[in-house]
Amino acid sequence: MKRNSRRASPATFGAAIAARQAHSTPKSDDIMTKLYSAFADLKAGSADDELFDRLSANLNAVMVRAEQIDELCLAPLHAAADALRRCDEIRGRHGRYGFDGPGLQAMAAGLDVCEAITRNSSPKQMFDAFVESLSRMRSQLTAESGQPT
Repeated sequence: MKRNSRRASPATFGAAIAARQAHSTPKSDDIMTKLYSAFADLKAGSADDELFDRLSANLNAVMVRAEQIDELCLAPLHAAADALRRCDEIRGRHGRYGFDGPGLQAMAAGLDVCEAITRNSSPKQMFDAFVESLSRMRSQLTAESGQPT
C-alpha cells in the first residue's frame, strides 16, 4: 500500500450507504409536504412560477425513476404531466394557475405515485433520475430550437 494513499473514513462509508437506502421518513415527509403544498397553492390560483417549477421538476424526475421500476407507474404520471401542461395554459390565459376537473384528479393520482416512488427510492436514485430528467429537457429544447446536439 502506498504511503500517501487515500483512506476512506467510517463516515464516508456511512454516507455512501445512506445515499443508497430509501429516503428517511422525515426527508420524504419534507419532500411530499412541499409538493402537496405546491399543488394546493396552484389549484387555489397562485401565480407563483416557483411552485409550478417545483411540481414539474419533481414529476419529471419521478417519471424517469418510474421507467426503472415498472411501466404501470407511468400512466398516472403522464396524466399528471398533461394536467400540469393545461394548468400552465390556464396561467397563460388568466394570469393565475389552475386546474380543470380531470386535471385535479390526475394530479392527485400522480402525486400518490410520486409519493410511493419517492419514499421507496434512495436519495442517489432520485438524484440520478433528476439529472437524467434535466438532460432530457436540454435535449428536447435543443431539438426544438433546431440546433445540433
